[in-house]
Amino acid sequence: MTLPELSIKRHVLAWMLSAVLVLFGVISFDRIGMDRYPYIEFPVVSITTTLKGANPDIVDASVTNIIESSVNSTPGIEHIQSTSSPGVSVIAITFNLEKKIDVAFNEVQAKVNQVLRRLPKDADPPVVAKVETNAQPIMWLALQGDRTQQQLNQYAINVLKKRLETIDGVGEVRLGGRRDRTIRVELWPARMAAFGVTAQDINDAFAREHVQMAGGFVVGEKTESLVKLDLEFHSIDALQQMVIGWKAGAPIRLQDVAEVIDGLTDNRQLARFNGETTVGLGIVKVTNTNTVAIVDKVKEKLENELRPQLPPGLQLHVVSNDAVYILEIVNALKEHLVEGTLLAALVVWLFLQSVRATIIVALAIPVSLMGAIAVIYFFGYTLNSLTLLGLLLLIGVVVDDAIVVLENIFRHREELDADPVSAAVNGSNEVVFAVIAATLALVSIFAPVIFMSGIIGQFFRSFAVVVTFGVLVSLFVSLTLTPMLCSRFLTMREHGQHHSRFQVAIERGFLRLDAFYRRLLARALAHRWKVVLLTLLTVGSSAFFFAGVGKTFTPDQDEGRFLVYLRAPLGSSIDYTDSRLQMVEEVLRAHPEIVTEFALIGLGSAGQVNQGTVVARMAPRNERHVSQQEILPILRKELADIPGARIFAAPYPMVQGQRGEPLQFVLTGENLAEVGRLGRELQGKLAAEPGLGGRIDTDLQLDLPQLVFQPDRLRIASSGLTTGDVALAINMLTGGIDIAKYNDEPGDGQRYDIRVKGREGEFTQPADLAKIYLRNKDGKLVRLDSVASFQETLGPAVIGRFDLQYSVTFFATPTIPLGEAVQKVKAFADDLPPGYQIKLIGNAEEFAKTTKYMTFAFVLAMVLLYMVLASQFDSFLQPLIVMLAQPLAIIGGVAALWATGQTLNIYSMIGLVLLIGLVAKNSILLVDLTNQRREGGMGIDDALSDACPIRMRPVLMTSATVILALAPAALGFGAGAETNQPLSIAVIGGMISSTLLTLVVVPAVYSLVENHLERRRLRSTAISGQY
Repeated sequence: MTLPELSIKRHVLAWMLSAVLVLFGVISFDRIGMDRYPYIEFPVVSITTTLKGANPDIVDASVTNIIESSVNSTPGIEHIQSTSSPGVSVIAITFNLEKKIDVAFNEVQAKVNQVLRRLPKDADPPVVAKVETNAQPIMWLALQGDRTQQQLNQYAINVLKKRLETIDGVGEVRLGGRRDRTIRVELWPARMAAFGVTAQDINDAFAREHVQMAGGFVVGEKTESLVKLDLEFHSIDALQQMVIGWKAGAPIRLQDVAEVIDGLTDNRQLARFNGETTVGLGIVKVTNTNTVAIVDKVKEKLENELRPQLPPGLQLHVVSNDAVYILEIVNALKEHLVEGTLLAALVVWLFLQSVRATIIVALAIPVSLMGAIAVIYFFGYTLNSLTLLGLLLLIGVVVDDAIVVLENIFRHREELDADPVSAAVNGSNEVVFAVIAATLALVSIFAPVIFMSGIIGQFFRSFAVVVTFGVLVSLFVSLTLTPMLCSRFLTMREHGQHHSRFQVAIERGFLRLDAFYRRLLARALAHRWKVVLLTLLTVGSSAFFFAGVGKTFTPDQDEGRFLVYLRAPLGSSIDYTDSRLQMVEEVLRAHPEIVTEFALIGLGSAGQVNQGTVVARMAPRNERHVSQQEILPILRKELADIPGARIFAAPYPMVQGQRGEPLQFVLTGENLAEVGRLGRELQGKLAAEPGLGGRIDTDLQLDLPQLVFQPDRLRIASSGLTTGDVALAINMLTGGIDIAKYNDEPGDGQRYDIRVKGREGEFTQPADLAKIYLRNKDGKLVRLDSVASFQETLGPAVIGRFDLQYSVTFFATPTIPLGEAVQKVKAFADDLPPGYQIKLIGNAEEFAKTTKYMTFAFVLAMVLLYMVLASQFDSFLQPLIVMLAQPLAIIGGVAALWATGQTLNIYSMIGLVLLIGLVAKNSILLVDLTNQRREGGMGIDDALSDACPIRMRPVLMTSATVILALAPAALGFGAGAETNQPLSIAVIGGMISSTLLTLVVVPAVYSLVENHLERRRLRSTAISGQY
């Protein structure tokens, strides 16, 4: 008993099987996470080592080089990137996507442990950490108000941060523009000289007077008491009274030589929201959770708890929020789902002109979609732009099987058998083979995805799983629910029944189409070689479209938010950088489409004050007429006019934590100075190259003004000093040192740094260092400039390495497709001296890999499709006839992309792979029925003339449903259109070309091949009969 027969006989079972799928889907839909992209874990491990006070070249040679050389032998490494900045070495190791992050972490930790002894003694132990590339803030809040910076900080850290971190799904809360409370001891060099106090005295006094010790217990016979030896100062007034020395029998107190202020850390960070000083709170979610749900929870807590309890004068604003764009994309795709369903149903009604038939077919859509949603949940995926695109595509595909089954049952009822049950059984049995073959053909296309690596493999996987299971569910529905519903509810029109004019017109149209197709088919079968020749010419012409279509990794998207990177000249103060940043904010404010801007200086581990970032957010899509892609080029021109800084506007990066420019590459070599020279030279050449966006940014930072300390060691020794004493004095007065910890009594549970430093404005030029005095062993004061001097030079601010070689990274936003821009860059690479080379990174590198992976996927998909078809048709030749549709579809897809100005990118490539499976369905329907007719005793051309017109309607119907289901997405309505459009256009173009050509080319080639085989068979029979 076949599955359709079982379902027809036991109709309740068929209902219940579909009901289970719908039930699971409804439950899953409620629990699924929502995100923009599928979750991709980029295995990145970072190693951060602090060597306080060391300049970049010392950090590079003594720390970075040693650790990099050790970890380089870890298996699975793709790239090692490092930066050596003042006092900090940061190494980021990127592994292949297939590498498990925990394994990578343990292996790197083991390698680092092997070289610990070779690191400088005063270096802190290296901190190895997994970099959560997805753990970037999904939402930024800004705390502002008429309070001091310190009060804003205290409230953000002690109240808001702790409360927000209690929300389920929030991983951590990061603070931007954070300047912690610090007790600042600001030294007066002139007073220190007058009182005879030196840096060593201050250092010794804190070590002697500001201490905490363990007192132990005083134990009596029946009681015991804890001895508290807290000898620290717990108020600013008490700290000012600390005795640091004696002069003529009178105590010298700290307040005599310094001003003690309850203040903030050094001014090396700044955050501003809409022009006002602020503290930013970045909310990072737990990985693979529902972004939209977490943002909703944060907003709820904000409205109900945090805002009502804010002290008077404070405001808490939402700066940016990833959920807005995700919701826009998800809602737009949900609208497309509804529109696609209605359009697919309209196609069915137009062809069959029966409301009942339309409902029966349309029922396959919710059942299959719910089954696919359950699969998304069970596989741990989220509802994102790719899984929703998969669901959208399913609308057009899942009705195909139901259409083929219903159309055949409809034909049986109309022409062969009036009994509903037997017509349903026979009609469905006749097409079971074709339906299973078509479904397996589509499923086989997605098998190569299992073998695909790289970002496209991870992206494609969730899409492939959704479509595969959705199609399998639709096959199940078409063989159970559809035949059962047809046997019970499908009604036929009686002869003589009144038709509306519209229905008559449609019917006439189909009859004319039918007659036209029969004439066309007869001609094609009469001129088979001409058809083949024309087909070959069409395939040959595709070279023009392939050459003409632009090639990029991902299309530009209108997210409604972007970043502006600012770099002032090296050595610029935070105030100067801030003055440039304010100019950027003025430019942004001049555009009404830009609603908010959040400006930051000194972010990241290097915390350089000459670099700033502005996060700009645009008005909601329906409130503005300008897209992000249109405003960015305008802004780039306006920002280029700001003097005294290099400023670049770029979209948000796909991988958070990196830069967003599409074209990124590194120039690497052995010699740092030569890399710098070649880098500047290349930057000039590329800037003059048309199509590369004109201005090109680099991370080259080799000319920071430096004062090189040159001790006169003989004089230091003869004066009774040590070089260490000299270094301590300079460090304390110019750099500042955190000398001890402090807490209030009663406190807030926090301990704060006491920072000792020369007063602001005391040391502004090298000559001021003459104000520093040292005390020798005899107790005499020695002036610093008598034992040492300073030389002004330029040196590196940050030393970058890429794969163990010195490097400079370039960032560009080309106006030409990425593929062409990459070719231009490669052309310049040929002129580099030996040992120096260019390596692509970011989107450009992924684009090169993607092309390779997709070629592999195409070839493997074709091979698997051939295997599936060969096993189903039990023939080695017939699958090749069926597969004629594939090249015809690819040509149509690429031509459609070229005609609409779209590019060949990650999404359109997925569409083209998908076409291979989709268009096989049409050929299968034609070849399968022709084979059945031949088994019934018909000749080859007679079988084709009979089978092809019968199958023309289901072929047109299935193609039309796919085309119309994707039409709303192809027209580019709603958010996320930039990614939905290329895939939809590629599929629609391919479906149109392959459907029209398949109906003619496949019968012609089938006739040629099978007639040739038939003649050979007859000849061999005749020869064997003679003997």
